[in-house]
Amino acid sequence: MNRALALLFATVWLVPTAAAEVVIVQPSEPSAELAIPLTIAVVSALLLWRWFVPRQLASLQVAFEIEDDLYEVHRISRTVGEARELLSVREVRKGAILYMMGMTGILLLIAELMFDPQTFYQPNLYLIGLLVGLPIVVSPWETLNAQLIGVGKANIKAGLASRLGRFTTLPLLLGALIATVILGLQLEGQVTPEWIAISMLVFMGPTIIAYGRIMGASWNVLLLNKWRSFRGQTTAIDPESPRFVNRLVAIILVMFLFTMPLTALNGIVTVIYVITVDPPNTEAMLNYGGIIGYSIYTNIDLIMEIVGQLEALKSLPQVLSLYLSLNVAIVGLAFIFELTRNLLLGGQSFGGTFGVQLAPPRDIRSEVGVRGKLVAFCFAGFSGYTVMLLLLVCYKEFGDVMPYTDWLNSQDFDEEMRLLTTWMFIAVGQSIFMLTWLASISQFGRLRGLRFDIDPDRRRDGAVMLTEGNGLRMMIDKAAQNDDLDMLRRLQNAEYTDDEALIRHEKARARMWELALRGLWPQASEEAKKVLAQSGGDDDESRLLLAVSYLASRRLDAAREALYGLEQPEGYDEPELIAFLCEWLDPWHGRVDEDDIWDWENNSTIDHLQDMMKMLEYWDPNPDTMNRHEDRLSRIGRISRVALLRAQRRHKEALELALDCVRADPTGVRPRIAVTLCLLDQGRWHEARTVLDELNTSDPADPRVKGLMALMGHHPDMDEFEVSMAMEPRAKGRNYLDEAPINPMAGALIRGGLDEALTANALIVAHEAVRRAVGPTLKVSPITYLVHLGLILPLWGMGAAYLATLRGTTVGVGAAVALGGLHLMYLRLLQQQRRLVKQRDQRLMIEMGRRLKRKKAVPTEGNTPIGTHLILTGLLVTVNGVVLDIGLPAWLAVRNEDSTERSVQARLKRRAAKMERAKSPRTKPLGRGWWLKREDPTGGEPALDALIGPSAYRGRAAAEGLKQKLGGSISSGPARRLSVAELDMVGRGAPMNTRKSERFPGSGRPR
Repeated sequence: MNRALALLFATVWLVPTAAAEVVIVQPSEPSAELAIPLTIAVVSALLLWRWFVPRQLASLQVAFEIEDDLYEVHRISRTVGEARELLSVREVRKGAILYMMGMTGILLLIAELMFDPQTFYQPNLYLIGLLVGLPIVVSPWETLNAQLIGVGKANIKAGLASRLGRFTTLPLLLGALIATVILGLQLEGQVTPEWIAISMLVFMGPTIIAYGRIMGASWNVLLLNKWRSFRGQTTAIDPESPRFVNRLVAIILVMFLFTMPLTALNGIVTVIYVITVDPPNTEAMLNYGGIIGYSIYTNIDLIMEIVGQLEALKSLPQVLSLYLSLNVAIVGLAFIFELTRNLLLGGQSFGGTFGVQLAPPRDIRSEVGVRGKLVAFCFAGFSGYTVMLLLLVCYKEFGDVMPYTDWLNSQDFDEEMRLLTTWMFIAVGQSIFMLTWLASISQFGRLRGLRFDIDPDRRRDGAVMLTEGNGLRMMIDKAAQNDDLDMLRRLQNAEYTDDEALIRHEKARARMWELALRGLWPQASEEAKKVLAQSGGDDDESRLLLAVSYLASRRLDAAREALYGLEQPEGYDEPELIAFLCEWLDPWHGRVDEDDIWDWENNSTIDHLQDMMKMLEYWDPNPDTMNRHEDRLSRIGRISRVALLRAQRRHKEALELALDCVRADPTGVRPRIAVTLCLLDQGRWHEARTVLDELNTSDPADPRVKGLMALMGHHPDMDEFEVSMAMEPRAKGRNYLDEAPINPMAGALIRGGLDEALTANALIVAHEAVRRAVGPTLKVSPITYLVHLGLILPLWGMGAAYLATLRGTTVGVGAAVALGGLHLMYLRLLQQQRRLVKQRDQRLMIEMGRRLKRKKAVPTEGNTPIGTHLILTGLLVTVNGVVLDIGLPAWLAVRNEDSTERSVQARLKRRAAKMERAKSPRTKPLGRGWWLKREDPTGGEPALDALIGPSAYRGRAAAEGLKQKLGGSISSGPARRLSVAELDMVGRGAPMNTRKSERFPGSGRPR
């Protein structure tokens, strides 16, 4: 490619110089020579399409965040053949046609200048106008649609609504153009060149804004990666080892990128100065590079001499042809593809702020149509803007050798006006670039520390496989499914005499399940990766657990990536349920809604989800959803309701529900902890102590039991997370959030952590929200709208009107449009931040936290019952039958039906009145040795024997005996990997065949 370009430049430069007068040959005077430029342009365009473009798209990649500062990078295309397959996708064709039209038009202009440069064939000029005009006209519409609607699968699920939106933007764009022309007529009495330029600027606005946003947000990634390419390193954008030519191109781009902010500032200040001051040397200033360039030109004699000599070259057609060729090579073949690679990689998300986010990474990799639309956007959007800028610069710098220059001069579009128009276009794009760059430059330091795992091994396709074969694995699975943390810890410490590698692997699995059940998701994720590595990457159970850990940490894209290839139509529903919750957790961009719930039948995970959404509507711990299951997931969900009933002072209901849970699961730890806490609330301390003694006998290693013991006056083991949270909730501050992202107590009890608590589990504020009659409203208040629309925007208008009295109507209108546009951009940025799913500093949660603080509905150590963190859970999901908690972010209230604030307050006030009359729950731990100072009215009899009877101890003796027989040799034969279809997954507690669309293809959701 580079040799061909060098040959082209040499050919252009060696063409003999001719007279500068331009002649346009009419169609009535045809000759064979006049057809040569068109032939050369078509052949060059074909070579461009078949050779250059596929090679530029042969290394496209997409990055997924898998943990803090670590991204996996997956290849979209590796070879030229794969790039050509991408170009053949139907969605790419429209953008590719527009791109090739623009490039062909410029190539035809180059060919006209190469052969008989002072003569232009009129049909070729018309063809050039058509080829470059259509991309220029279409690109604003395409970029406006992409920025408003997006191209991701999640953004186009509405289908008809999306198409209607696209057709709505076209009259909006044309209306803006017509309104600008009419405004110019009213103010000037005629359409002046200035207003023509402003109208063109308004029409091209969406493309200019998109270009500036992408450039500003991509600057960090492009500069850093190109610098590393120049140094010979492989990067996320350029995964192949760079050759000499690639390193040469990289350093040119580094120089270009490094000077961009200064160039942009120079352009912006120059245009503002020229428009507001109108200096006498305007043309010279614009002609020699703005304020900086003109200052250098006028103050350095040597540069003046060199520039004076170069000025004479502007009239040479060869110089123009060489300039155009360089632009085609650098802009058309190099820089535009660098932006394309960065846009697909996702560099704007981890390397910048306020960029154009068109589709999530998972959609880019998994959906060919989304990938094609993204590439089409790059072609259509960038080619139209760059071609127009190129033509403007050509008429600005080389007007003497361009066709129709005399006609433009006769229409008052002289060289100074052409200069000003070009600078206005450039300055507006540079303004957007500077705003985005200033917002993104703070990410540069973090970007340098990011790690990229380039093209990691991907999961094989096929059915989900689980491993069976040894007694230790079976005991670990059974303990995890029974929520038996004590057993999992005993298994980790037991001594076995079998193969050390096998024992180490199984103990790592036990550690993984322990951390996941405790909600310590970052550590659980690390253990899952270790287990996955020990199994050679062939462990679907660990992959599912990784996906759940990412859901708990609110990293939805990483969760989607972990689920890749696990969703199979085999009746095993856990991967599909995790994927469903992944989409449900994003109410703005997720690809499921309430109607999709009907595709699931008799599924406890989905029914529990409905219960939680109902609780989130009115903070009601007893939702009337008629859902009833008797599996472990539903029992854990009911224990969580005990926590809400305690906090809302409904002590009798809480105790009855906790006792029911003990009857259903006599060997479980959670039900007995719930009963103990309810007895403490009622002042029945000695009865609670008898239940604690039973737990301390059967499950002494369980960290939840240790936490309960600390709350009841025993010596605390502060190394355990549950204990330190119970006794010193403020000691570690935000470190608690790092350890347990779904534990709301970690955020609620530290300064400035209420938004993190709402992100973890919104139910932590339920009791105080009921007391203060505050509903989970997430709407923007009318006062906010009034301030923005009724106060700030009119102030901008008044300022622009005052500026118009000083500098003229044009300046005033421009200032009004600029200020209003910037303010609307700010509002749109706020809306994007509100809809960004993340664990920390989520904008909507910050606003909701402020609202709760204003209403004084904030959970504190003085109003939150002790032990809440031991039994409160959010949304629940299973992996291999093990029930795991992923929290309940408050932003899910967006999915509930809108209720008026008055009706919500009316219901809450009635419940608040009952709360005020009831006794407060226990909010402080008991003192050390209180049982020595307080008389025992029960005589030491077990409380559960009196409250429930012998059924409260069913199976406990056998479970305790089993824990005493650990160690020795592992029984059974070699491990076997079996498909879930061959295993009894129902017996493990995993949902099977609960999705109607898999059992009955085509059934879908009800209409």
